[in-house]
Amino acid sequence: MMRNRVALLALCLVACGQSEPPGTDANLPRPAAARAAPAPKPEALGRALDMDCSHVGQGRSRGGYQFISTCPGRAVAPNGRWAVVKRGGEGQERSGQVSLTDPRARDLDELRSLSDGMPFVLYWSPRSDWFFANHYLGSSLDRLRVFQIVNRVAIERSAVFAEATRVIVERYPCLGRGAMVVASGWRWSRDGRRIAIVVHARPDACQDPPGNISGSIGWQVLWMIGDVESGRIDPASVRVRPEGVGPMPTDGPYAAL
Repeated sequence: MMRNRVALLALCLVACGQSEPPGTDANLPRPAAARAAPAPKPEALGRALDMDCSHVGQGRSRGGYQFISTCPGRAVAPNGRWAVVKRGGEGQERSGQVSLTDPRARDLDELRSLSDGMPFVLYWSPRSDWFFANHYLGSSLDRLRVFQIVNRVAIERSAVFAEATRVIVERYPCLGRGAMVVASGWRWSRDGRRIAIVVHARPDACQDPPGNISGSIGWQVLWMIGDVESGRIDPASVRVRPEGVGPMPTDGPYAAL
């Protein structure tokens, strides 16, 4: 019973399920087939109240750099020209602030959307002028945030998240009733221009009233690949995961990622 009550919450470490073969709209299950999936762990190891600074660092989640709570951290771009830095401490001036810095550790720009004290995992693009963060929102939900560095300022770009939201709402219209769609980045492409993304929602997003979760949740997890500049989602990359996130697909567009 509890298993049926728990739906997929956020991007996770590998859970169950195998990759789907390349498909078209005709062979992707429709909303009526959706059912509750086992709940995987969210990507961030740290939780909102986690004060263990040993959870901060590189390589803890597919090569991403994890920031948590009030602990300091510093994720350096591949070319060494930039770094995303979080100030530690509690109750001190600018404690918890997340900033873009130069090689001399001089602040260039404050990343206000990441300076809320919640954990996040950051991935630099191989190009070093883009990065994305899976930002923990609470209730085991992550939010994908994509940034481009332009003239020494980190500008948040939401095109790929907006297009990923459009794709999943088009398939599962019930998700359009409220702002309940979330997405988490999995990894960058080798050319640093695309991201493999997992798109999902709150377990009760399609329930009426919300919170009344039965055996079917009305939506399923979707994998897709998005271009960070244009926001375009590759239609051939869309995969459905009725049993949870599972490993990243390895066929089709994913083979060339």
